[in-house]
Amino acid sequence: MQHENANLTQRLNKSSHTIFIWTASWVLSLALLAFGPKFLWDYSVVISLIVILVNLSCGYKMIMANKAHLMAMDELQRRVHMNAMAISLGISMIFGAVYGLLEGIRLIESTPNPANILFVMGISYLVSVFVGFRKYE
Repeated sequence: MQHENANLTQRLNKSSHTIFIWTASWVLSLALLAFGPKFLWDYSVVISLIVILVNLSCGYKMIMANKAHLMAMDELQRRVHMNAMAISLGISMIFGAVYGLLEGIRLIESTPNPANILFVMGISYLVSVFVGFRKYE
């Protein structure tokens, strides 16, 4: 039993490290894409397209790292995370749909920022994971 727990811990540590690396790479490439055209390469289309490809590649690797992390988990951990993903997806879809209409119906004056949807997605996922693990304690 101890060997199985140690093996599970090793797998989760390794997959968590991989997720961290690819998430950090994706975030950095996204920041480069957001600020690079204005501050670094004077809106060069070729460089912007290259950075977009790098960002999409890092995003793909981040997705695959998350999938591998889920597969490294035990059944209960996987169930909690899958439930959290379902809840987060639903909340994000509902929030995103309403949020996208707020400017059109003149409840806000500025154009909705997609980053706010990512914030809601992240918070709803973290809360759902926390509540899910508390449920099974």
